[in-house]
Amino acid sequence: MGRPKELSEEERQKLLAEGWKPIQAEVWVPDWDNPVFRARLKENCDAINEADRRSGELDRLSDEVAALWDDLPG
Repeated sequence: MGRPKELSEEERQKLLAEGWKPIQAEVWVPDWDNPVFRARLKENCDAINEADRRSGELDRLSDEVAALWDDLPG
């Protein structure tokens, strides 16, 4: 994704449609006000949360932290 001034108009429009906006005509950052970006972010977060739920890793980590807490002196 080069600098905006190196992008074709088609590439620029694609980035805008995906929820990106140029800053200082040099760097593209997520546009948090763009509903497309926010929807994609929610989809990604939901997928991550579902993967964590299915893996059982969060339960394992919770057990580890509880065991550490129980081992604290005092």
